[in-house]
Amino acid sequence: MTTIRNTVLSAVAATSTMTLFSYFVSDKEGENFKEPKLLGDFFKRTFNSNEKTSTLMGWAIHYLTGVGFAGVYQIFLGCGFKRPTVKNGLLYGAVAGGIGVLIWNTLFKNHPNPPETHRKGYYLQLVVAHLIFGVTLSALKKTKDTVTYGERIPRLVKMQQPRE
Repeated sequence: MTTIRNTVLSAVAATSTMTLFSYFVSDKEGENFKEPKLLGDFFKRTFNSNEKTSTLMGWAIHYLTGVGFAGVYQIFLGCGFKRPTVKNGLLYGAVAGGIGVLIWNTLFKNHPNPPETHRKGYYLQLVVAHLIFGVTLSALKKTKDTVTYGERIPRLVKMQQPRE
């Protein structure tokens, strides 16, 4: 249960970090590179939903996708990459970014009325956002030697007690 909780918390943090980056680039470039907004627009255009529902669904889909990618990273760590490192985070972020570009490209190409965005610019920032996601996820993952979240303080206190 702790692994699931930590994976979900790591996913929320990593997804939030990449989303902040996407919002920053959107504002800087004057383009809509905001994943939750684009997902909401796709939802609205597909299901003819109202603005409130489509916005909520855009954010929900975005964060659930982040949890899914974090779950895959947890499996990735169990398959030989025992220690989350910056290198592993970058590698995973690059793979996740490539998968993200393929998924988004499929959505844009196959939807009869896709939202407007500068696609090449969006895909480039999407890969960078996923690199940020991967590094953030790697930094937060629990390993044999490090503990995250609420378990860190008790473990550090226990480690500093004098041995008898």
